[in-house]
Amino acid sequence: MTVATTGTSLRDAMYAMSLAKHAPDAELLDEFVRRYPEHAEALTNFAIELTLDALEHGDEEADCPKEPDTISPVVSRVMSQFQNRLFEVSQRQAAPRPTQVTAVRPANPFASLDRAGYRALALRLDITTVMLSKLRDRQIEPTTIPKSFCRYVANGMVEDIDVLCLHFHAAPDATPALQYYKAKAKPNASLRQSFEEAVRGSGLSSEQQRRLLSFSE
Repeated sequence: MTVATTGTSLRDAMYAMSLAKHAPDAELLDEFVRRYPEHAEALTNFAIELTLDALEHGDEEADCPKEPDTISPVVSRVMSQFQNRLFEVSQRQAAPRPTQVTAVRPANPFASLDRAGYRALALRLDITTVMLSKLRDRQIEPTTIPKSFCRYVANGMVEDIDVLCLHFHAAPDATPALQYYKAKAKPNASLRQSFEEAVRGSGLSSEQQRRLLSFSE
């Protein structure tokens, strides 16, 4: 029979347990509870921590402990707690984890255009490259863009209108691509313009402005 040891610090008892076995089992905990009864609860919790750590790292020795027939009622109680905690954690680890959903930024339909293709699109739509850049870089508040204008741009790009609308509704680029217009005409990336503001501030002729502002929902 193991004789109870008194006067041993909890730190020393825990250290001895960690050295005795990487993943404590029922027999080891029974031995240490008998040896250090004043630390029974703390040692049980420490045994749980050691075993859970071993389980998390795939340790093959971290089997759920089996309660021996010879342990005392006190040890039986703490061992039951030990077993129950291990079972709960093992069940949670075995359960499938929820799939993380990552927000996917819509593809920019303008991204495939080179310089020549970009200017050609501006000509087809009869707008300036500054106005086109505001559309490309999401500098216009999407709720102010008429649906008929979105359809007009989609037809000019031979693009699905839903794809184009998703692009317009995505967050504006923090650093807009600026290679296709002069520095003095760069849009403000920090604040979106309304469609009307964009039309009036993009170097469009009076006739071009009138035509674009005539688009309605």
